[in-house]
Amino acid sequence: MKKILFPLFLILMVSFAMAQPGSGRPHPNTLNNPGAPQHHNPMPPMKHTVTLTSDHGELFQVYVDGDIVNRQPMNSVVVNDLSPKPHDLYVVLKRPMDKIVMLNYTPSMPSENLKVLFDPRNRSLEVITSHHHQPGYNPVPEMHRVCTPEEAEKMYQTLKKESFDENRLNMAKFMLPSNRLLAIQIKHLAESFSFDNSKVDFLKFAYDYCVDPNNYYTCLEVLSFAKDKEDVMRYIQSKK
Repeated sequence: MKKILFPLFLILMVSFAMAQPGSGRPHPNTLNNPGAPQHHNPMPPMKHTVTLTSDHGELFQVYVDGDIVNRQPMNSVVVNDLSPKPHDLYVVLKRPMDKIVMLNYTPSMPSENLKVLFDPRNRSLEVITSHHHQPGYNPVPEMHRVCTPEEAEKMYQTLKKESFDENRLNMAKFMLPSNRLLAIQIKHLAESFSFDNSKVDFLKFAYDYCVDPNNYYTCLEVLSFAKDKEDVMRYIQSKK
């Protein structure tokens, strides 16, 4: 009797073990399709950190892709969670004077240091990496810096003082080549013109001096007629 029960006991134990999770049995999908790919959770993209520090304690603000990082001007700013893609990086010097520099910055290392350099002799501002010419990093010359809100407002007031739109356009053509402006600043300057045909001429001219052309559509809001908006849009398309 014992000789009969013992083999039955072994069969029951093996059957019980095969029924347990993780027993090594292949997944049903693998049985039906041995070549089926295994599913894994995708790795999250790497996040980068960049620290900007002024060389002599100057105070500045930082904007990344249009979003402000520090509302209170500081001499050292840490930007966290940058994705590994190109970013529009603006450094706005507040003290000892107002200056702006813009660069297209692509993180290449998990952590990196940038220096904010202000030269009081020629009043120039630049941002450099600790190893200067990092691939994907191109400092923007001072002549290409973005106008501060105060400077853009002065330009607007200068245009408003002109008596006729023709004079305003001539003045704008004199001022803009030595400046770079945000789309929202160009829109404000366009509001100084009295007539839509003059606004169209100004918006066509100003497009070459816009640092964020992807936002240029906002400038069309100053135009009253669809045909004028289409005229500007066709011009912009011809420039691409």
